[in-house]
Amino acid sequence: MKKIILRADDLGFSRAINYGIYDAVQAGLIRSVGVMVNMADTAHGVELLKEAADCCFGLHTNFCAGKPVSNPQSVPSLVDENGFFHSSSRYRNAKEDFITYKDARTEIDAQYKRFVELFGEKPAYFEAHAIKSAVMTAALEDYAKENNLLYHAPFAALTIKDLTIPMYLGDIANPDYDPRQELINCVSSLEEDIPQMYVFHPGYLDQTILKMSSLTINRTKETAMLTDPETKAYLEEQGIALYSYAAIAKELKLPAAAGK
Repeated sequence: MKKIILRADDLGFSRAINYGIYDAVQAGLIRSVGVMVNMADTAHGVELLKEAADCCFGLHTNFCAGKPVSNPQSVPSLVDENGFFHSSSRYRNAKEDFITYKDARTEIDAQYKRFVELFGEKPAYFEAHAIKSAVMTAALEDYAKENNLLYHAPFAALTIKDLTIPMYLGDIANPDYDPRQELINCVSSLEEDIPQMYVFHPGYLDQTILKMSSLTINRTKETAMLTDPETKAYLEEQGIALYSYAAIAKELKLPAAAGK
């Protein structure tokens, strides 16, 4: 059987993003949702989705939008003079890694504890939002090992025990991005019994997302595709089974976590 994981990132980023993810989950395709626990609209997103059937939730650890969960004064390398996280563009343009390991660990721990407060259990998976930082990655890896979390490294395949799940990266930054065609391309590369993952960023637009993110219109394209009944019909016609991080954990007999 061919399997695919369709993951949605950024729950909590804004109310419009929350509603887009909610609609994608309700349409039956998204079964893994990454939560940004530090944002003003996190509680709204969790309330919308926490009872969703066949949906599991991960900690989408965030270092570049909003304010930290921990006291900004305790993580000085992560924040600007106003106590907000440095932007993703600051990370992209930096000539050297400016995060300290201590600050990364402090904020990761604070976000993990906030996730547990919100859901009453550990995340079904553990990964990070948007940026590349060797120090951040090392801190994430160490935290995952110490807390027995199913860790998915940024922009990489997921490898756990004897299972490797490739990640399909759609060209979402391209103004001509066509999510339906990208999904077809992803499906065409599937192999029997080897799940593959496609990460989406569905959402609608509001002032918060227009101000804080460079990714805008293509979010709405993904929402339209993921909520179109023809998309689900196409996957069924192709004999593709929808998979999730929770399904991985169950199959590999890993500890239970947030979601179903």
